[in-house]
Amino acid sequence: MSAIMRSASVVAVLALSALAGAVSATSGASPAKFKPLQGVSLHLGSKHAVGYFHADNGVCQLTLVVGEELKGDESPAVASARFRTAIEAGRYARFDIGEGTQLQFSCAPGATAMTVETLKQIAYTAPQK
Repeated sequence: MSAIMRSASVVAVLALSALAGAVSATSGASPAKFKPLQGVSLHLGSKHAVGYFHADNGVCQLTLVVGEELKGDESPAVASARFRTAIEAGRYARFDIGEGTQLQFSCAPGATAMTVETLKQIAYTAPQK
């Protein structure tokens, strides 16, 4: 990936982080609630996720960017990933961001708000019968 693409990814993450009234949450915090076009910023260990949504006919149209946590002026070695999805009111979507962590975004009735919750993945093996 070129330096220009990495720089563009970093700029996108910073732009979303700077959205007015951004909600900030950390790993292990209770679910964060945010409204349409209000940004959400999530610090998850070595990862950082930022996003927002807009309502479209009762559906939450979510945009999420996940990348490495910034360290000073240093550009991350790995490019950020951008996700877009439509979540119907009353439903949720989960994103695996690595390191045993998932983000669950839930769309409120009427797409008036969303909540985001950090979930820890635990390996499970069914007992043998």
